[in-house]
Amino acid sequence: MIHMNLIAVAEKNSSIGSVSQHLHVTNVADVERQYKRKYLTVAAIVVAAVLGLSGYLSMNGVPAALEGVFPDSYLNLIGAKSASTSKTASAGPTAEEIAKQKEALAKARAAMPVKDIVGEIQPQALFNNKRTGYGSYLPLEKLSFQKTSLPQFLSFLNTAVPDDIGFSECVFQAPNYYYLRGVAMKASSQHTLMDRLKAVSKQFQSPIASEAATEVAAFGQFNVPQVRLDAVRGFVPTAEIGAEVKAFKSLATTNKVQLKGLEKPVVEDFGVFKRYAYNVSSTADFADLLNFLNTFANSPIRMGIPKAELKFAKKFLITNMRVEMFVLR
Repeated sequence: MIHMNLIAVAEKNSSIGSVSQHLHVTNVADVERQYKRKYLTVAAIVVAAVLGLSGYLSMNGVPAALEGVFPDSYLNLIGAKSASTSKTASAGPTAEEIAKQKEALAKARAAMPVKDIVGEIQPQALFNNKRTGYGSYLPLEKLSFQKTSLPQFLSFLNTAVPDDIGFSECVFQAPNYYYLRGVAMKASSQHTLMDRLKAVSKQFQSPIASEAATEVAAFGQFNVPQVRLDAVRGFVPTAEIGAEVKAFKSLATTNKVQLKGLEKPVVEDFGVFKRYAYNVSSTADFADLLNFLNTFANSPIRMGIPKAELKFAKKFLITNMRVEMFVLR
């Protein structure tokens, strides 16, 4: 019995010993080192991610989708700008800076030649050789057209009107509109004049329908035979206004035409230049007036005549003209 118990105890001890041989003994120090290594790896990854994100935000700013996620203290630390800050910063210059820019621009434009300013507004206008209508002409070209078209129309009347026709009113207005009113001694003379006017006009009209009528009334547009756009070659400087007016008046006097109304111009400001307009009158006869206007058309005087009205009062011819010149500011 005792022998069997000893055997049982021996077997139990033997089995316990064999089990103990299969057990794994853990080293606490090794475990702690492994955990520390894992923590350091994770921490390094987190630090690298934070540094990368900070660098991205610092260079590119905070995306709109992440607006408000990061505290301002953090953004200020890394030097990053939020979307709202960027929008505010790109709002533009201050009012004072804008005022200075406008002042500098105004000074630069004031120093520019007129040709450059016109070219800046409409560059093709300086080099477009297809300008055939009065509305497309440049200011000096319009002035040139006015200067030369009036004497051509009056020269036509001087040669085309029969001797037995007298006019009570003759109006010519730029670019080429005219109105005539008068009376003929014979109906045939009236017909002759109407036919001659039709030949040199477009949109010719006459309210006189009777073939036996001797009354003259007609209006239309005169086909100017010689269109000149270089009769006025420049603007008048402010310092030369008096000299230009004096030259015009002197030329009229030389051709037996006395002019009144050159003392007080009507001035209109067009920005780059000013228009000086004079309403002048004369009682010179038709021959002297025509001679003066032809001489004026070939003179260097920088003026134009956009409108002229010739009326007969009793035995005198009264001529009213609007004379214009363009003056640089």
